[in-house]
Amino acid sequence: MPSSGTMTRTIRTALLLAVVSVASRTMQAQVARYRVTSTAVLSLDRANDTPLVDTLVTSALLFVTIPPAAPTVVTLALDSLQLTSTGMVRRAPDAFTRGTSVSATLTDGRPRVVGDSATACTAERPMAALLPELLPLLPTPLRADQQWSDTITVTTCRASLPVTTISIVNFRTLTGMDSSTVLLERRAMVRATGSVAIRDQLVTLSGSGTSESLSTVLVATRQIQSHRGSQALDFSLTNGQQTRRMVQRITDSASLQP
Repeated sequence: MPSSGTMTRTIRTALLLAVVSVASRTMQAQVARYRVTSTAVLSLDRANDTPLVDTLVTSALLFVTIPPAAPTVVTLALDSLQLTSTGMVRRAPDAFTRGTSVSATLTDGRPRVVGDSATACTAERPMAALLPELLPLLPTPLRADQQWSDTITVTTCRASLPVTTISIVNFRTLTGMDSSTVLLERRAMVRATGSVAIRDQLVTLSGSGTSESLSTVLVATRQIQSHRGSQALDFSLTNGQQTRRMVQRITDSASLQP
């Protein structure tokens, strides 16, 4: 039978190895790869004519990399694109290229897009809008039957116009398929505003609506395993001389890839 001194040294050695192991894992970047699809349908009323309708469908691989001591780095790789446009989306299809990237800082557990992408109508905007869905603010410990709220601000691009949305979000966790997962339910009230100069005229947008989503979260890693969401917004679009109504419907889904 080992002496008490030998047992003490063994326990200390085991604790040291455990600490080194945890530190090693902590120093490694967290990488998740998602298959993301998004469909945006916009309808703009026209006087004495049928509405102008755009449908934009994108499919992408989204790599989310969180270094141990650096801002979140998000790389978007568009592997396919379908575009149906009746004139509202002025960006040409070839402007959406492979390897498009966007960066965000992880502040207080929330992703904040930085650089030109924060306000510009750039190619990655449709996918960057998914960041708050893929990196939501989660409580610790994470378990079923929890409720909390958050305010999320995101700038996206719709019909060549940068749109800032402020969402008042209510979260709720539900029991998952087994003990390794929980379901994350999200419901939000959304306000949106934006403006852009077109042909020496200032076009402004304001509107409101709702969004909701349901995600499966892995408890051990706190990663979103799958996600499905929708958003409905009703806007007023004006150039100072006339006002038109624009309706936006977005559906998106994401799944964690091996």
